[in-house]
Amino acid sequence: MLLLLLPFISCCGLFRLSFAAYSLQDDFSGSNFLSGFSFFTDADPTEGYVDYVDGSSNGLFSQSGGSVKLSVDSTSVASGRGRKSVRLTSKASYNHALIVVDVEHMPGNICGVWPAFWTFGPNWPSSGEVDILEGVNRQSTNKMTLHSDPGCTINGKDCQGSTGCSVDGGPYGANINSAGGAVYALEWTSDGMSIWAWSGGGAPPDTLSNAPDPSGWGTPIADFPSSASCDIDTFFKDQQIVFDTTFCGVWAGATWASDPTCSALAATCEEYVQNNPTAFTDAYWTINALKVYTNGHDGSSASNGSTTGTTGTTTNSTVTNGTAPNPAPINPAPSSNNTSVGVSIPATTAAWPAPDPAPTRPAGPWGGWGGRSGGGGRGGGPRKGKRMVNGRHIHEAFGR
Repeated sequence: MLLLLLPFISCCGLFRLSFAAYSLQDDFSGSNFLSGFSFFTDADPTEGYVDYVDGSSNGLFSQSGGSVKLSVDSTSVASGRGRKSVRLTSKASYNHALIVVDVEHMPGNICGVWPAFWTFGPNWPSSGEVDILEGVNRQSTNKMTLHSDPGCTINGKDCQGSTGCSVDGGPYGANINSAGGAVYALEWTSDGMSIWAWSGGGAPPDTLSNAPDPSGWGTPIADFPSSASCDIDTFFKDQQIVFDTTFCGVWAGATWASDPTCSALAATCEEYVQNNPTAFTDAYWTINALKVYTNGHDGSSASNGSTTGTTGTTTNSTVTNGTAPNPAPINPAPSSNNTSVGVSIPATTAAWPAPDPAPTRPAGPWGGWGGRSGGGGRGGGPRKGKRMVNGRHIHEAFGR
């Protein structure tokens, strides 16, 4: 009987191995990048003091030696909608994937800056959002966050809406730059979301290979497991990938006054960003590689603009319901739900400098995001006030 079962056991073992295997779906590295991404040029949905432009026509997007550079204007006094920057959204959307990015440089820990590498689905927050690499102002440790519709609770923390559920840890900003770069990886399956990070060339050699295997990468720095209290497949779907650098807005701007270093530079975030262009010389991304993998068995899929392998062939996709959101601002008052969830940060991160205290939003009643013309903004609307800064009205969120 045992001999009869051996072929079956062997077959099933091979099947399980192939079930977990990943293969390259999209390679957005180097010259392939713009074939798979589109410039977002609408007004910033999170009230940032930023003018998103088509970077290919004004030098804020460039390619060199296989790397992509995403810059902001660091030479001119800002006017109009704000300081010029770029925001790019993938034409493809994904359901289950392994997303790996090699970041050589990202905007440093600069007052007024809010950079992010993240994903989102249509009709925010119904299809969810995953913030992989994000922070504001002088923050020096990464904040990884899930945002969802009501009903998703992970380790006792409610992930709904703009508050989300977060894990702090991993290299960010100047920590990445001084180490010569970092690799971040997000694995999204029916079992949950996991994020790994390595800086200074410490990534496993297969992370950007044609067949990466996360089972050999050790403990992730953030783990958001699927469970009866939050079925990942119900709350997260059709995710598009975004890189952006905005300024001020309802996180970096709203917490300006509570940061003694930043607030000493100018009365408001907008005033500082407007009048100090050289402060943002270091506020750029250099992306050495971005690859998306699927395994073909866990419901992995890519649609509307997927670039197969390294061909770079793509077609435009449409973001359902109009304008794509910015990463939802996080870091509410300590009594709210953004207490870290998931796994503890491994001891290997201890070499990174201790983070500045997480900036907290001003106290006030919480609402939702304000919708934008064409849809796609967050519903409900933050309460705002206005004041004059250098002759222009500044919207200020003072509670959500």
